[in-house]
Amino acid sequence: MAARDDIDSLNKNFYLSKTAASWYAEKEFVLPEEQAFLREYGEAIRGGRVLDIGIGAGRSTRYLIPLAGSYVGVDYSPDMVREAAEHFPGAQIEERDARDLSAYAAGEFDFVMFSFNGMDCLSHEGRMQTLAEVRRVLKPGGIFAFSAHNRDRPKVVPYSIRYLNRSKHPVRMAKNVWQFIEGIRDWRRSLHCAVDEPEYALRHDSGNFFKVPMYYISKQAQVAQLERLGFVPEVIYDGHGQHAKAEDVDPVSSWIFYVCRKSA
Repeated sequence: MAARDDIDSLNKNFYLSKTAASWYAEKEFVLPEEQAFLREYGEAIRGGRVLDIGIGAGRSTRYLIPLAGSYVGVDYSPDMVREAAEHFPGAQIEERDARDLSAYAAGEFDFVMFSFNGMDCLSHEGRMQTLAEVRRVLKPGGIFAFSAHNRDRPKVVPYSIRYLNRSKHPVRMAKNVWQFIEGIRDWRRSLHCAVDEPEYALRHDSGNFFKVPMYYISKQAQVAQLERLGFVPEVIYDGHGQHAKAEDVDPVSSWIFYVCRKSA
């Protein structure tokens, strides 16, 4: 229980900070796996009722709104919700926790997305709650798409020099050195939260500057998890946006993108 509580509190400290909101406000890219998904599933979700979870400052909002018949974007950070609402004043942007979607009716949405590994910020118990809530608000046969960190990839450590960003500007370089040192300190402070379970692992990575472990899972384990919870996996994309098989080991992709449907 203590480790789970620590994961939740550490993540909240990071993602509810103004620093994180400002960082996510700069994100406007569409990832290769998302591009592949939109090419293959864009028409399937066009005109439908869309729930976009963990939107940050609205990175995914900009490419889902044109497809949606109705769009709801949610995030549990008030600052990120505020940023997204400013960027998309006509959109329905709400402050919600993915573990509790009780504001929405069963079967209300045709498509739900939780992109950019947002679900990996949760403990295992929180992940199970979120997946149950997603299944509840999806209509039968509705599509759920999300990404998750790839457990087949080698572990990383914060003291590797590769995580020290270089700059010719002395002030910027000083800040980079300080961030590098802080990453090592945060990693040491939260080492007790890192675990290796048969189904999943909680590992540190550079995505949140090593402040708290993230959820890692293999393709096979993720497919089994989805099937156990009432989803039917359809397509898996690797980090290059190529179709992948669950049984193939992928030591390269940082994360994997999954597409599934709610079983009848």
